[in-house]
Amino acid sequence: MNTASTSHTDATAYVEEFFARTRGGADFVITTATDLDLAPDGGRIAFTAVVATAGEPDPVRHIAVIDVATSRLAHWGPGHAPRWDPSGSRLAWLTDKHITVRELDSDSRPRTFPVEGVPEYLLWRPDGSALLVGVAEYGAARSDVDGSGLMRVDAAERQPGVPVVEAGRARPRSGGRGVWLLDPASGDGTRVSPPGATVWQAAWAGGSSILCVTSDEPSESAWYGAELAVLDPATRTLRPLPSGDGQAALPAANPSGSRLSAVIGAMSDRGLYVGDLVLIDPDDGTYTAVALGDVDVTSQHWEGDTTIVFAGMRGLDTVIGRYHVDTCTTEVLGVLEATCGAMTPEITVSSGIIACTTSGYGSPPALTVLETGAAPRELVSFAHDGTDYLADVGGRIERVAWESPDGVTIEGLLVSPHGPGPHPLVINIHGGPVWAWRDEWSMHYPHTPLLASRGYAVLHPNMRGSLGRGQKFIRDGLHDMGGVDAADVVAGIDALAATGRVDPARVGVTGNSYGGFLAAWLVATTNRFAAAVARSPVTDWVSQHYTSNIPGFDRMCLTGHPLDPQSSYRARSPFYLAAHVRTPVLLIAGAHDLATPPEQASMFHRALVEHGADSTLVIYQDEGHGVRGSAAVVDQCARMIGFLDEHLAAGGAQ
Repeated sequence: MNTASTSHTDATAYVEEFFARTRGGADFVITTATDLDLAPDGGRIAFTAVVATAGEPDPVRHIAVIDVATSRLAHWGPGHAPRWDPSGSRLAWLTDKHITVRELDSDSRPRTFPVEGVPEYLLWRPDGSALLVGVAEYGAARSDVDGSGLMRVDAAERQPGVPVVEAGRARPRSGGRGVWLLDPASGDGTRVSPPGATVWQAAWAGGSSILCVTSDEPSESAWYGAELAVLDPATRTLRPLPSGDGQAALPAANPSGSRLSAVIGAMSDRGLYVGDLVLIDPDDGTYTAVALGDVDVTSQHWEGDTTIVFAGMRGLDTVIGRYHVDTCTTEVLGVLEATCGAMTPEITVSSGIIACTTSGYGSPPALTVLETGAAPRELVSFAHDGTDYLADVGGRIERVAWESPDGVTIEGLLVSPHGPGPHPLVINIHGGPVWAWRDEWSMHYPHTPLLASRGYAVLHPNMRGSLGRGQKFIRDGLHDMGGVDAADVVAGIDALAATGRVDPARVGVTGNSYGGFLAAWLVATTNRFAAAVARSPVTDWVSQHYTSNIPGFDRMCLTGHPLDPQSSYRARSPFYLAAHVRTPVLLIAGAHDLATPPEQASMFHRALVEHGADSTLVIYQDEGHGVRGSAAVVDQCARMIGFLDEHLAAGGAQ
């Protein structure tokens, strides 16, 4: 057996054992809680339980309900995104093709209603008489945050030999998203959004209007230009509201519908919503920005007619607060050095109680409530013997900060392995770029504790473009990708090397999506790195514009025409600098990725090989944007470990 095969075999065995031990020995393990919804009286929390089960390689989603007073937990079967009705007597939730409604005070079985498409979210009308359901048509695109690719098409709709046709400027006739109203008693449903309009998000604004984020086209790229509008479900008409300074997301309204709110800002990915909180007059659409002390808002909920409870990031802190609309005052309810929520800080609110899923790098996810005048109270921790193992081998985390060459302070999180340094260092660049690393369990992905267990220090920089530092910080990075962000990262290496804790001769870089782009850009423009692993990268913005399903992103960030050789499309593409690369590169992509197509990795790989560089290309045939299936995750992690061990010589497991 050759050395490369043996190395991969050894790395695979190590990774398989790592994941087996982190999973633990139980047959049924809740690993985290998402989609939290507090009952109207604050007495119960319904949530999506992400469950690992014996014999199943991938986690499944179940509906669970926990009693706030007793912490008693009940499982209600498969499903996700549960929502209480206004009386708290009924709970509705989603499955892949159905809406389920359960009466809590009845012995009758839950009622299940089919949906014409894929249901993505639901909300009860304020009087409980109807369910608002956001539905994606079959063939609609998933966001890159959800793995990209298309919503599955039923076998009955597939016809052999029938192609997909694009003709001129004709708009696609399928793949859109709309709003339906469903009768929770009969299951009768009616589409209330107008034909041709795509509704990305929606929220009740009183009982007779719906505040929506809409676009005229259904393409994933159209989301970047989506705007707010008020939908009249009775007439199926949309009334556009004036555009704000940025993209719109997270629409909401007070119970009476007399006040509207949303988050407005520069955003890079559908599913990563962040910006400034704004109040909107429902009559004339006037926007009023809310001053929240430099918090980038990622979650907001009305608490009665005059109060909004919000969560977001300020620097590396997660901030939860309450904004009083009538007095224009802000009350900070909690500042967490760790965090809450899944991709970004998230909360649910009812009857003066706030609930969230908290976690830290050394603290497994837990359901936690915050009550007025009381310290946060943990209802249930999802710790088990597997999380104990992960916390033991995953090293320790600390906050770090350094100055970029232009004097801007950059923050990040450093995970160091146990034992003395200097350690080999891996720079882990997050995607987006409008996202941010937080002090959270496993750093959201398995790579960091796995690398720490092998003796690597891992730096997670929140360079310019990241959330938590305000809109200027975000826009400075978005509009200079490969410029100030790259300088921010390299300055972080210098700062750590100066402390003697890391070895500047053994530095690697990795990242996914935008992080994959920056990893490729850094090795094309510097010789600071001993190895690079670019996952789901963009390497050529020109071809990216014409082959990706999100050209609206690069159009928002870059200057000039894609076909102009003098534009930033060409100037900021690693592909055209392949002749300068001296760093060994591992390129990874998914065959079904529509956001950053696999050709971005394969083009760069072939250019590198043609110029004599050390490059390896890995395409996962069943994956999309990022690797998610358990078998592919194991293989990817094994290839990353083997590749970094070869070029950075970490010295094996701790």
